[in-house]
Amino acid sequence: MPSRKRVAGWAVLFGAFLYGGYLVGHRASTVASGTFHTTPNHVHKGARTSSSAHSTPHSGSPHSPLATASTASGLQVGQFAPGFTLRTTTGRTVSLSQLRGHAVWLNFWATWCPWCRKEIPELEKVEQRYGKQVDIYGVAVQQPQPTVSQYMTKIHVNYPVLLDSQGSVAAIYGVNFYPTSVFIGPNGKILAVHQGPFLSQQGIDPYLHELLHS
Repeated sequence: MPSRKRVAGWAVLFGAFLYGGYLVGHRASTVASGTFHTTPNHVHKGARTSSSAHSTPHSGSPHSPLATASTASGLQVGQFAPGFTLRTTTGRTVSLSQLRGHAVWLNFWATWCPWCRKEIPELEKVEQRYGKQVDIYGVAVQQPQPTVSQYMTKIHVNYPVLLDSQGSVAAIYGVNFYPTSVFIGPNGKILAVHQGPFLSQQGIDPYLHELLHS
């Protein structure tokens, strides 16, 4: 007859075996049901991001080179871009309705955002090459005019910047990340949305192609 200690030991071992099998089975069923979710690799305002990893392009054309992605900004491709009227740093009034018939690139940014700063030279290159075909407007969100003007002078920004001093336009466009670019076709409809900086012309090219051929 086995001793009581040996019997108790076997009972404990058997119980542990059953519990381990339960845990493995529960984990497998949980993964299969999609309970585990990874956090989207988005970066909040002013933090590091990558134009390739965090691009959120959309296109109204089924044959577009731009891939379909999430609408984290709240905008929908194909909808008319929300109207607004803002002043530039030089005091000129700009209304989106006045730009109908033009290809428009709105770039929401802020002077305190380091990745916005890294992106600006790429936008300057586009302005220099395609300024007569695409209307590029920076939209400085919740920034005073003197601060923005001094910043633009310091880094030689060659495209106009609108002052969204209260952040109201950024709000209606659902901007949650800086920088965010919104591409609007000549018909006034949204062609694509990109969250995060463009750090190369190669990253910009698909969006620019869509914009120029809209």
